[in-house]
Amino acid sequence: MSRGRMMIVLVLMLMAAISPVRGGAFDGDFEKGNTFYSTGDYANAITAYQGILNAGYHSSELYYNLGDACFRTGQLGRAILYYTRAKQLDPRDEDIQANLAFARRFAIDKIEITEETILLEYVNRFFDTFSLNEITWMAALLYLLTAAAILAHYIYRWFYLPKPVIVLLVSLFVLTAVFAGVKLDRDVLTRSGVVLDQQTEVKNGPGDDFTNQFTAHAGLMFTIEREESGYYLVDFENRLKGWIVKSAVAEI
Repeated sequence: MSRGRMMIVLVLMLMAAISPVRGGAFDGDFEKGNTFYSTGDYANAITAYQGILNAGYHSSELYYNLGDACFRTGQLGRAILYYTRAKQLDPRDEDIQANLAFARRFAIDKIEITEETILLEYVNRFFDTFSLNEITWMAALLYLLTAAAILAHYIYRWFYLPKPVIVLLVSLFVLTAVFAGVKLDRDVLTRSGVVLDQQTEVKNGPGDDFTNQFTAHAGLMFTIEREESGYYLVDFENRLKGWIVKSAVAEI
């Protein structure tokens, strides 16, 4: 991570623990969407849920229900998009994990399983243990405890703390802060996306006149390097790289 990128991480860490607000104002709309869903009117359920998102509120429950409704209407790419957003907010929810894994089985494009992808899966599981909000609050709490302990012991001399206790607090804070920084870099600073269209061409340049490399299908996920002329330059998990039109995908 570059020094400039690290500074951005440190600043955003202080802002990342802001929780969604005004949830109560949308309870009626959320229940309306749930009613549409329970009666099989998935199109109107999607409209209701999307209206809440457009108004600026988001939650893991909202993204989860929206993912379910999209899956029911055959919108695989959007289902994976919303399940992934739900998982970022509530990474330990078993229903979200199960539905995301189930939806991804329907994706046409399969990434070849190698030792590298298996290792990457374990790394992702480790960093998905906690949400960004949770790990940021944990780092903030450990910072306050560490600062209070140092002030009480060394500055004001209110009480004695064994040196190993202070070392432990400092070590836990450093480890948690690093964890939060990496989590923020993966979930916020590193842009990722998913294919929404049933299929779209991955090209060797940012434009219609460039050569098609291969066809990507709904649900295929990727990371975004940069954008140019209405295209994203993207990396796939199997190290393939190419340009994909922005209108066919969504950024997670």
